[in-house]
Amino acid sequence: MAEIKNLEGFVTYVNENFTCGHYIYRGVADGEQHKLIPSVGRDDSYDIDNEKETFKQFKRRSHSTVTSSPKNDWEWLAIAQHHGLPTRLLDWTISPLVALFFATQPKLKENKIEDCCENGGAVYALHFCNYINIEVDKDPFEYNKFGVFQPPHIATRITGQAGVFTIQPEPDKELIIEKDNRFPDEIVKIEFSKEATRVIQSQLFKLGMRYDMLFPDLDGFAKGIKINEILGDLHYAEC
Repeated sequence: MAEIKNLEGFVTYVNENFTCGHYIYRGVADGEQHKLIPSVGRDDSYDIDNEKETFKQFKRRSHSTVTSSPKNDWEWLAIAQHHGLPTRLLDWTISPLVALFFATQPKLKENKIEDCCENGGAVYALHFCNYINIEVDKDPFEYNKFGVFQPPHIATRITGQAGVFTIQPEPDKELIIEKDNRFPDEIVKIEFSKEATRVIQSQLFKLGMRYDMLFPDLDGFAKGIKINEILGDLHYAEC
């Protein structure tokens, strides 16, 4: 794979290699250490009964705050995932640029932008051909194979991020799909260095790909404004 040095290199690589419309993408800030394990399974003490009880509590306490009416547990899981509850879903997006933002996104610490990860970032590209039919597979906790779930736009963050999700049989195990010419599914990992991460972060900011666009709610606007002010001052200083 060609070395990715900037936004142009990433776009060229995606356009040349992922021409099929059945790819989805996931961006991660630590390209070396990150594993494709859902948030609920990253703790050594994972227990499915605890997972179900936590999810039950979330549903019970969230009814008065959700702006839509989730129709099933798949939709509830999607909302819970986008608001930080550990779930068995993994976040993906149909947009490679959204994934690239998450791989390079500026992060605040004590009103300063943290330096990029020493290991550099990465974007995973996943090829698949079928979405989960939730009318047939009604219970996500009984779904016992790998699948892709495309939720309705029941939350602004799902809309802003063009979000989709994957689910896997064992949420505490790493998702690995080995290339097999008999089947179309595969995962490709696009990695780039810390230096390239800095360059891409700056390019995306200047082109308007920013935090408040992907988190279009009150918390996202507030955090995005703080990040934009800091990054804006840095870029004005470069002029």
